Amino acid sequence: MKKGYVTIKTVAKELNISVSTVSRVINKKPDVSEETKKKVLTKIEELGYIRNVTATMMRNKMSKTIGVIFESEFDPFFSEILGGIEKGVSKYNYRMILMNTKLREEEGKTAINTLMEHRVDGIIIIPTDPNISYIQKLVEKKFPIVIIGRNYDKFDVDEIYTDDYFGGQIAAEYLFSKGKRKLLMINSSSENSASMSREKGFISKLSEMGLKCTVIKDKNSDYGEVFNIIRSLYFEKRCYPFDGIFCFNDMRAFAVINALRSVNNALLKEISVIGYDDILFSSIFSPKLTTIHIDKQKEGYEAVKLLTQKITGRRKFTKKKILKVSLVIRET
Repeated sequence: MKKGYVTIKTVAKELNISVSTVSRVINKKPDVSEETKKKVLTKIEELGYIRNVTATMMRNKMSKTIGVIFESEFDPFFSEILGGIEKGVSKYNYRMILMNTKLREEEGKTAINTLMEHRVDGIIIIPTDPNISYIQKLVEKKFPIVIIGRNYDKFDVDEIYTDDYFGGQIAAEYLFSKGKRKLLMINSSSENSASMSREKGFISKLSEMGLKCTVIKDKNSDYGEVFNIIRSLYFEKRCYPFDGIFCFNDMRAFAVINALRSVNNALLKEISVIGYDDILFSSIFSPKLTTIHIDKQKEGYEAVKLLTQKITGRRKFTKKKILKVSLVIRET
């Protein structure tokens, strides 16, 4: 038979004292003698009593739980943001329920339903798809939501994202400073705010310097597709079609570098590649990747901070927070 949880009543019965006295000791209330405190705490340890936090929270009409929805099969970028969210959750004394929709809208709806069934106090979303219509009803109800990494003008919710337009500009400046003039951008085919802003910033800065670039948008957003695109561009070519390549993110940059290496390792000395995100692998990969740095831990942490402000009612208005990005120069 499955053993039940030890309750306050169990502790009180064992000591032959009132339930309210045990409760006062557990909640560190005054007016309890030191002798009684010692007896209660000893008995709690002996019986293995664990406080029923859920019951307490439901009495206070707050679950102290945050739901987190992200949309990826695998991407180190998200794990670093989640690390920041975990720090925020710990700091503000919340719990977290994590849901992965795997880029499927129907799973987004299911994730929302699951989180609401668990009575979460607020939700953080880390989307990649421009369509997150599954949050519409919650937005209309003014339910606390924070979106990380994207700007959705159609939704009146808190957002935290980076200055992607400026990121595109500094990528262009870097390649220009390296003497690169035949430029390519490998961008995401998803028409989200990040991909569009990075592309616009890149093209705008090149235009200021009298340069143009080619933009290729991969349809499937995967490593293999980018690898094949680059390999086909350079395979058996006597002259290089591009001498500088800017990628939407670091994973695409890794695919570009490995594709160039597969054609001719010497290409890596002639062609500059720059990524975006500065995930951990960027400093480990060989050659070490030059990239645009995003403080992903801060992005996650600040998202929790924004959400708790709305949950507790300390802030009523909607806030959009834009974080700075910076260039990290390595070996590419």
